[in-house]
Amino acid sequence: MHVDAGLIDMLCLWWRYESQYNPVRGYGSDCPSTRGYQASRQYDDYNSALETDMRGREARDIGFIVHGIAEPYRTALHLLARNRVTGSNVWRSARLPDDREECAAITSEALNIFAQLVR
Repeated sequence: MHVDAGLIDMLCLWWRYESQYNPVRGYGSDCPSTRGYQASRQYDDYNSALETDMRGREARDIGFIVHGIAEPYRTALHLLARNRVTGSNVWRSARLPDDREECAAITSEALNIFAQLVR
């Protein structure tokens, strides 16, 4: 099966958004005193705030699609995205078979289901 790289990119965008993945250790990504603050839209051509909001909505919509997919396919998509974003292939789930070929077959079918729902 030929996998469209755009589908995996969409899953990675969703996983980063949903997990609030931040590979940098240190302080949190938001301040309690400014939580909920939204940037002004008057300089959007300079600060890309509108584009960031649009990407967030796109990620949220992808999440609605993924969460509507039945198990074990949803878990396969989640692990595929997590492994791609983190750059490792170590994440596993008890919901998926231990056999790599069986797991790959489920992941392939999950990508097919996701592709049909996205288009």
